[in-house]
Amino acid sequence: MKNKFLTGLLAAAALGTGLLSIAAPASAYDIKSRDEAPADFQNILQDFRAFVGEESRYLSPETIKAKQVDLSKLTLKFDHDAKVFFIGETAGGYRNRLDFKATTGSEVQTGKIFGDTSCNPGDSGFTNFNQFCANPNDALEGKVAPDKPLNVGDWVNIGSFKAGTTLDFQLLSDDINGGIYENGVKGIFGLNEALNPDSLQHVIAYYYKDYLVLGFEDLWGGGDKDYNDTVFAIDIGKANAGAAANVPEPSVAVAMFGIAGLGLMKTRRRRQVVR
Repeated sequence: MKNKFLTGLLAAAALGTGLLSIAAPASAYDIKSRDEAPADFQNILQDFRAFVGEESRYLSPETIKAKQVDLSKLTLKFDHDAKVFFIGETAGGYRNRLDFKATTGSEVQTGKIFGDTSCNPGDSGFTNFNQFCANPNDALEGKVAPDKPLNVGDWVNIGSFKAGTTLDFQLLSDDINGGIYENGVKGIFGLNEALNPDSLQHVIAYYYKDYLVLGFEDLWGGGDKDYNDTVFAIDIGKANAGAAANVPEPSVAVAMFGIAGLGLMKTRRRRQVVR
């Protein structure tokens, strides 16, 4: 049975990829460290490495489809301060950007959360760092937060949202390096595959310990379809998350070893920017 875990945000075409190009000022979002994160997140942070996995891992088409995002489940039923936590990435040379959009009735708020979702190599002392971050990158010259590599568990409070607000997220592939293009169209991939420029699914979703976990595939056409190029967790509150989950919460063992049982490819892909 198909598990659309997290279907139809809003039918209007106005909710397409273009709206997220209007970013809130970087100063609006204070990137905080994992040491400042809520205690419940800190207590399970190591568990989240299960959702990153290895570069070029094999996920069957059935698994990918079963973990398709159901955007209607990201409409809040209760008021909450929404938080977004960086978990890890396997994106290699690509340095992606993560944006959000919050729609409440006719009001639309957009913003850039993380301008460079690379892992900071300086965080290598963090326990199991390599399992969160396969390909860390040094900061680019002249860049400051939010456009610099992140430590595992870095997070942002994106705002206090009322019940009825629908959240959406988009990945701007290799944006800090100018982006990737195909036939003149920039690679911007969101949760609603119908609105993606290649009309393909670029996100898979999990539910774990009252957090929603999203993993992005950042290549045109789905690339190697490992869906861990950028992985982040969302805190929308226990009551909202419980309403969003229509499947049993996976155990860490299932997350770590069940996916591994599908087969992992050790070879890392070579990535080439197409402009």
